[in-house]
Amino acid sequence: MTTKRIDIYKDRDIDQKVILKTQRYYILGKITYIFAMVVHTSWLILFSTLNVTNLALFNVFSVLTFILCLYLNKRRQFLSAVSIATIEVLLHQVLAVLLIGWSAGFQYYLFSLIFLPFLTDKKNLPLKFFLSISIIVTYMILEHYYSSATPIYVVKSAVTLILNKMNILFSLALICIWAYYFNNSVNAAEDAFEREQLKAENLLHNILPNTIAEKLKAGNQNIADGFENVTVLFLDIVGFTPLSAQKTPGELVEILNKIFSQFDDLCGEYQLEKIKTIGDSYMVASGIPEYSADHAIKMAEFSLKLQEVLNNVNKEMKTELKIRTGINSGPVVAGVIGKKKFIYDLWGDAVNTASRMESHSPVGKIQVSHSSYLLLKEHFNFTENEEKEIKGKGLMKTYILEGKLH
Repeated sequence: MTTKRIDIYKDRDIDQKVILKTQRYYILGKITYIFAMVVHTSWLILFSTLNVTNLALFNVFSVLTFILCLYLNKRRQFLSAVSIATIEVLLHQVLAVLLIGWSAGFQYYLFSLIFLPFLTDKKNLPLKFFLSISIIVTYMILEHYYSSATPIYVVKSAVTLILNKMNILFSLALICIWAYYFNNSVNAAEDAFEREQLKAENLLHNILPNTIAEKLKAGNQNIADGFENVTVLFLDIVGFTPLSAQKTPGELVEILNKIFSQFDDLCGEYQLEKIKTIGDSYMVASGIPEYSADHAIKMAEFSLKLQEVLNNVNKEMKTELKIRTGINSGPVVAGVIGKKKFIYDLWGDAVNTASRMESHSPVGKIQVSHSSYLLLKEHFNFTENEEKEIKGKGLMKTYILEGKLH
């Protein structure tokens, strides 16, 4: 729940801030009570002119009541303000019908008044329903007993007609103001919701492959797929740890962000799937979640391009970083794990072997397993290594990727 605060008005009478969640109640309350003050002031002048002293005095009370409602509204005591306003209008219309008569049309305000208790938050619904039901019952009693009764004060028919039309106009105008404001509020809320939803979806698609993100949105809980042949790359930035002794934390993050951001751009260019970064290590897969027949070729081209990117960053940032890279191809299982901060990850021997290719690779070189070599030898130049002992794998034949065949 947001606690952000914003200024609603810049005029001098508003010197406090309003919580974003309740801003619509605050604004709507202020509009309503000012409108009511203007209307009742008009009636005060009119009834003083007509010598209807009781109603003139009651309108003085009404204006003071709505000043109180404005104060309570400013203090964010919305339900108290609405309750007082509802009772005042209810009593006022009953008195007006008794004194001036049904034909003057003061009862029309009761139709708009039915909505007033619900123009606050969702709390205290029983009280709101009680107020609205009281208004309905009051209208029915007035209509049954006083619609044909002779009023206490008899005014000219022309004046009665003017009162009738003005009361219709004012009561409908108030409903229109509420409807207009709530329509705008709903539209603004929907627009804000759509923007936030789009941000959330974009974030989800940045974290996960599109097809996996769509599965999660569809409500799939367990997402795991097996792939027969995928190419996996691990790389580690060499020299970054010693560099941390020479640079500030901000400078280190800037360098690492510049490098990995350009690596991310290359992933998009070669249609690869970035899996994760851990510190200054980077993991990428090719051929998932959508199968690609040339997954190994794309990965090899990507790995060669990484060397160019790092050289450019070294020149720009005046660093001497290098990368150690390992590539392997084989079957993997891919899926989403966890409920919080979940990631799309890979498991399987092919992943472990790719990691070993990186950790045993010479600095600045791209070491490739035999399985990847078989997929790439028709398209790239390699230097064959002697069989070497790979931790956890035993003796393995490995190759150094040198470049593309011309």
